[in-house]
Amino acid sequence: MDRGEYRNHFDSEAYENIPATKQTKIQKETSEGRRRQRRLLIVLVTLLVFVFMFLVTLTSLMFIYYSRILEAMDIMKHDILQIRKESRKCDSNWKAFDGSCYYIVTTEKNWTEAQTICKSMNSDLVIINSEKEQKFLENITNQTDFWIGLQRYKDGWRWVDGTLLNSSDGFWMKGEPNNKNEAEDCVHMWIENKWNDENCTLQQKAFCEK
Repeated sequence: MDRGEYRNHFDSEAYENIPATKQTKIQKETSEGRRRQRRLLIVLVTLLVFVFMFLVTLTSLMFIYYSRILEAMDIMKHDILQIRKESRKCDSNWKAFDGSCYYIVTTEKNWTEAQTICKSMNSDLVIINSEKEQKFLENITNQTDFWIGLQRYKDGWRWVDGTLLNSSDGFWMKGEPNNKNEAEDCVHMWIENKWNDENCTLQQKAFCEK
């Protein structure tokens, strides 16, 4: 028997000669050590998972935040360019809004005369296409009684460019248009700047648009 075989034989005999209680204790300690290692491994894996999820969430939030900053910057650039464009486009005493220029005719004229004045400035009585535009006109003056470019025809109300106004559209006062005097064929902004049909010969101010 060589030395290696002798040593293994001796270790085996030595372990077999250990009392059973000590063997059980050694086995328990070995099992407990393995369980500790497993628990430590599970904790480490769990921590790694949480760290990974945190990094993914943080990256997503940073991307969203960055995207919103870029979007806000684009909106600001667009607004600045629009303001510059409108300020260059409109002549003196004209007010710029949403790509158009507006002028207040303060000399009171009938509807036809008011349209003639607008025409002389390469414009027309205002055509109101949206609530935003209506609000703008309401806010540029604290006065009322302004002709707008809307007139009655046999087939309904038409703007000065020939566009037919849908019966469900408009910013009419309650109960209007009513053609009360059977000659109210023109429209003006009246009480609270809402629309009202009126006799076209009435002398009033006007809004021009180009």
